[in-house]
Amino acid sequence: MNEKTPWGLVWILLGAGILSAFQVGKVPPVLQDIRSDLSISLFRAGWVLSIFNFIGLMMGTCTGAIADAMGHRRLMLTGILLQILGTFLGSFSLSFGWLLATRFMEGTGFLAVVVTTPALIFQVVREKDVKTAMSVWSCYIPAGVSLMMLLLPFFLTFTSWKGLWRINGVVLALYGIVLFKATADIPFLNSSHTLKLRALGTDILKTITSPGPLVLALIFITYSLQWLAVMGFLPTMLLEKYGFSRGVASWLTAGVVFLNIFGNLAGGKLLMVGCRRWLLIGLASFVMGCCAMAIYAPGHNFILNYAGCLLFSLVGGLIPASVLGAAPIYAPSKNLISTTTGLVIQGGQSGQVIGPPVLAWLVSSTGTWTAGAWFLGSVALAGILLSLCMAGLKDLE
Repeated sequence: MNEKTPWGLVWILLGAGILSAFQVGKVPPVLQDIRSDLSISLFRAGWVLSIFNFIGLMMGTCTGAIADAMGHRRLMLTGILLQILGTFLGSFSLSFGWLLATRFMEGTGFLAVVVTTPALIFQVVREKDVKTAMSVWSCYIPAGVSLMMLLLPFFLTFTSWKGLWRINGVVLALYGIVLFKATADIPFLNSSHTLKLRALGTDILKTITSPGPLVLALIFITYSLQWLAVMGFLPTMLLEKYGFSRGVASWLTAGVVFLNIFGNLAGGKLLMVGCRRWLLIGLASFVMGCCAMAIYAPGHNFILNYAGCLLFSLVGGLIPASVLGAAPIYAPSKNLISTTTGLVIQGGQSGQVIGPPVLAWLVSSTGTWTAGAWFLGSVALAGILLSLCMAGLKDLE
């Protein structure tokens, strides 16, 4: 570990997460355009959002174990390459199946980046800066998604959603060169490891049977399910329920997502002054459940709906700061940080796969957005119960 934390390198690594999150944020505001262009239903549109995360559901822990064995930097750069290929190929989509396949490729690359980057950050920062660095890292999703949503109306003045996909591919390619050069001196953390199936299985089994990583993953399921279900369909709800233009709906959604950054940073600060992770998670889960009632309240009360979204996003940010930053702490060993992160991400991706299609099905079946209130409120209750389980774990910090 360096005598002084190389914050410039930390910010560059954060940039890899932010650009990867661009591939999440680029979809919700143009979902209506995609539906119209490819003639797909709202339910299928939910899978355009969720299939991006399906690979994480299936392979999160395994990807982390592969990273611990073959090298975090190598897999991170591979993830950037996969996202470049996925977004370029996706820009030529003529059918729902083709778009779904390319989103799957992007999701694979996204997973590779977000599983490996925390281990690289943990490797280069000083011990006293770990909580701060991990708090900063936990902002990659809201930072990337909100920035993309802010920029998207500008891009759409001169190009279509397919052109937006190509612009993302170019930006990723250029940043990949920066990453390749900037991370060249980071050593392979587990130089004694080789990629063997038996060792891979042992690492995975050791991680998934450890109570800390398992509880973290379950908590992240509840958070991410609520998060993508709300944010993924927020532009659509604003268009359908209040008749806003696409640009206004995108900016309103970007504002909601952007607030999540402050929640993440506040979570890191509260942890540094001694607040317990389980308490922050329980509080955030309770507030998110209450906000779901406001977001999907019956009637046409925009102030109530939107205020609920803002508070949902702000306080909800306490959870990723508490969970993602805990992966290096609750990992069974320092050689299994990425495997632990992979399990947590697998939980997150599971929630993101489940949330949008279920919410879309409930809304389509009932004909009202109000159905989302009780669905997300129940998930928030599960988060509260899991936070109490976390309180019973041995404090490893």
